[in-house]
Amino acid sequence: MPVFAKELERFGFRTTVVMGQGNPEKKTENVLPGIKALNDADVAIFFTRFLKLPDEEWKPIEDYIKSGKPVIGLRTANHAFKYPKDHPRYDWNDDFGRRALGTPYIVHQGGTTDIKVTLENAKHPIMTNVAKTKWVSPGTLYLARLEKGCLPLITGSGKGRARLVKKRFGEIQVKEFETATVAFAWENEWGGKAFYTSLGHPGDFAEESFTRMLLNSVCWAVNKPLPKADDKISTWKIERAYKKSRKKQ
Repeated sequence: MPVFAKELERFGFRTTVVMGQGNPEKKTENVLPGIKALNDADVAIFFTRFLKLPDEEWKPIEDYIKSGKPVIGLRTANHAFKYPKDHPRYDWNDDFGRRALGTPYIVHQGGTTDIKVTLENAKHPIMTNVAKTKWVSPGTLYLARLEKGCLPLITGSGKGRARLVKKRFGEIQVKEFETATVAFAWENEWGGKAFYTSLGHPGDFAEESFTRMLLNSVCWAVNKPLPKADDKISTWKIERAYKKSRKKQ
């Protein structure tokens, strides 16, 4: 996110990047130092996974979401938290994705994802000057369960293994080949503009269509003029900070 923050600054935004030291998934305190910056934020971008925040770090997030200010989520943000069953915030493990962003986490497929713009919504401000209508994301496909009122902007198709997935909100029969919405706009229950995309694999930031869509979403969220067609939009080659012997997320 620091490189994208610099891109936002190039287009006139003032940004604050909140990141802790070490692996945040293994910490329960001092996870997101500086998160109180949300108190003065006009828009918040979440790119988090499986956090267990202490009360003082959770409160600015809950206050921000419930204030009705705009929220943007990337990839793992729909499973941003992983509290144990006996924790008072256990419901937020699913509810942050479902209530704040528009979909809980379901499951992901394997391999790459074939991306396709939803043509009937291609004139939405977030899709302005996104030149490609098709491309390939190096990341796996995330399945979605959209809340009522979500407006699909792009879909993805990918292969995986057929299996039955049991979630708190029901059972999902996953097929070997699936197509799902991977970016959409919404208004959440607190009246906040929301944009979520399950793209966000490091390789996605090398695709101009993705970075332009993401930049557009921030401008749309705060009613700022969108970048012009001839504005140069940056791309980056990003490598994972933590390389583990596990499947791609």
